[in-house]
Amino acid sequence: MKKTVGLLIVIVLVVAGVYLFSTSTDESERVALVETDDEVAYVRRYVPSVTVTNVSYADSLEEVGRALISGDTLTTGNSGYAMVLFLDESIARVSPSSQMVIRSELNPERNLNIRTHVGMLLGGMFLDVESRPDREFEITTTRAVASVKGTRFGVTADDKIWVEEGEVEVTIRETGEIRSLSNKMYLQVEADGTVDSGELTDQELAELADEFQILESDLIERDMKIQFRNSAGDTVEEQIKVFEQSESSDE
Repeated sequence: MKKTVGLLIVIVLVVAGVYLFSTSTDESERVALVETDDEVAYVRRYVPSVTVTNVSYADSLEEVGRALISGDTLTTGNSGYAMVLFLDESIARVSPSSQMVIRSELNPERNLNIRTHVGMLLGGMFLDVESRPDREFEITTTRAVASVKGTRFGVTADDKIWVEEGEVEVTIRETGEIRSLSNKMYLQVEADGTVDSGELTDQELAELADEFQILESDLIERDMKIQFRNSAGDTVEEQIKVFEQSESSDE
């Protein structure tokens, strides 16, 4: 009887230890999105070269409208740019020499992103994230995690995050410290773990945004109906805002 009781106590202690260890782990590292074949975004504009890779393919983009599924890796070349539109109308503008892994879960109707995670491996991007309280959008770099509800902000793989408009909550991965950035603020996590932060001038903010102007110039906004195929093979139609070159463009 004493041996049985002792064994039960050991089991309880082991289970409790595992639980405490798991709850102390960073949530962004512990929770993994479910991998599916659902199309979660598509490349609306790009400047060659841009490639999309996954475990079963590696494709160079040759036309706009390329669908991205959860788990795809998008890579831009030395002169490449890409504009990625998610189903919830959030936009990611990707700079040259960049690489990111996109993972996202959709709602039951398979027509709206509810949880999106972008792992920034190389380079940088500038995002417009739609403000929707019931959805999650997260960007991770080597040393930081940026969580947003709705904002215009930029992030680089070397752990710099800046906000043009809105608010971004940044978690320093090494320490768990949480900082909040709002309009014109920036944060840089250095290699030694120190954090530099402050406010950007209008000129500095404009210089950061200039890199992505090739994806913005001579664009007009319109509504477009697109069709996505979910994992069950069903076709889902969704109306979203897209950006086209105006007729006055020289491109």
